[in-house]
Amino acid sequence: MANKTLKPIVILIQPSGPNPSPALVRPGEEVTFRLDGVNSAEVQFTDGSCFSEPGPFILNNGSPLAANSEHTVTLTAVPRNYPYNVILPPSVESRLGGNAETKKGGLDVTTDPPKDPK
Repeated sequence: MANKTLKPIVILIQPSGPNPSPALVRPGEEVTFRLDGVNSAEVQFTDGSCFSEPGPFILNNGSPLAANSEHTVTLTAVPRNYPYNVILPPSVESRLGGNAETKKGGLDVTTDPPKDPK
């Protein structure tokens, strides 16, 4: 049986929040947080992380590398939901009295085999 490589999961950080959320991931799978329509964001895990690095992960449009944050789900990640918050800086309209916005997301770690796209 051939060893299928897992397709990387991309989580887009958008003004409305992370997409997809929750995202279904498997141990060993690559996850990339990518800015989409926002200038910067901070991803904070609120109840442990499924990555070897607990975060927070800081993203900004200062350079192409800084606009993405790539991580791999640990092979020992316990199958469960790993909630996280995305902190977005206040928008131009809300800067007069506004604080940063918090959007919620989650990574659902599963050991189920990937679905065959056929």
